Amino acid sequence: MSDKTAIFESDNSESPIQTIRQTMSVSLDDDGCPRVSFATNRGKGSGAQVLAVDDFAEVVSTLQGYSDAGIEEREEEQLSPADTIRRTIRIEDGVVSFRTRSGKGAKPAKIPASQFAEVCELLSGTLSAVEAAGQSLSPADETADEPAMDGDHSDYEDMGDDE
Repeated sequence: MSDKTAIFESDNSESPIQTIRQTMSVSLDDDGCPRVSFATNRGKGSGAQVLAVDDFAEVVSTLQGYSDAGIEEREEEQLSPADTIRRTIRIEDGVVSFRTRSGKGAKPAKIPASQFAEVCELLSGTLSAVEAAGQSLSPADETADEPAMDGDHSDYEDMGDDE
């Protein structure tokens, strides 16, 4: 007999098959369309797959094809920030969201649609200042003709890490 008792039960010991069997369900969405939902694992960073029942056969066939033929390893496509925005920009429930980078930890920017034009105008207005600040920080690009920045960027230090 063990002298230890687990305080938190680990859901991670379940196989994907057990998890699918426990989580798969079919229900109607708000528009009355049948949806199938299932999870293959539990825990942080995972979630249920939810799709129209009409798409389920094609999804199963696609996955079966990969199971039979194997999965080709691919390198993550290196997209520019603008291309990443083009692939990720969405508007949902009155909120515009987009990413400037992809990969692990990339979080979307979220802006109320009613303020999107104003945000774009603000960003556009900072273009020269951002480029000048970038040049002042890049030793290879410094020239004597460019005005020196005072180096105090304390107003900008905390920008971008709000998650």
